[in-house]
Amino acid sequence: MFYTIYKITNKINGKYYIGKHQTTNLNDGYMGSGKILNYAIKKYGIENFTKEILFIYDNEAEMNAAEKKLVVISEETYNLCEGGKGGFSYINRTGKNIYENHGILSAKNARATLKRKRLDSEEYNQKYIQTMREKSIDGVKSQKEKYPNGVWNGKKHKEESKRKIGEKNSLSQSGSKNSQFGTCWITNGQENKKIKKDLLDHFIGLGYKQGRLS
Repeated sequence: MFYTIYKITNKINGKYYIGKHQTTNLNDGYMGSGKILNYAIKKYGIENFTKEILFIYDNEAEMNAAEKKLVVISEETYNLCEGGKGGFSYINRTGKNIYENHGILSAKNARATLKRKRLDSEEYNQKYIQTMREKSIDGVKSQKEKYPNGVWNGKKHKEESKRKIGEKNSLSQSGSKNSQFGTCWITNGQENKKIKKDLLDHFIGLGYKQGRLS
């Protein structure tokens, strides 16, 4: 196993990245795992980067010690934190937009940054709310103008839609789920009433009978 310290340099702007890598093959083509470095390679093309192995050790401890000494955090490097242990701790600690500083802010990140700035603006928030209200009101007006008698006026469900609605209702309104469950019609010959079945005997005693006038 080889414990290496390598340096990857951008031939266009001179910026570089120093990292460590454990490998059994010094020519394995490894080009670093730094987040900013990877963004830069995508932007400029891997053909515009060179790699050189600075040191080779036979143990991890010496490799780690060398990396800590060599890594520099600046706008001239793609390293984000001391020792190369990952970039987000450095970003969170400094509050810097390191992506933008390196000139590789993606379109997606740019939109996200603009959105955050807008959300921080009270004036923008008020304008946004007012705009959405106006769109909502205009939408309702447009709907009413287009369908003055209602969207479903003069329309009918297709047979397939009717079947699906019927099946759904049969499940959701069966048994105790049905609002009419446990009720019945009664009449005294002059008027109809719908009552709970457990009150049927009471109303029969008052001259009602089960059923209703047609």
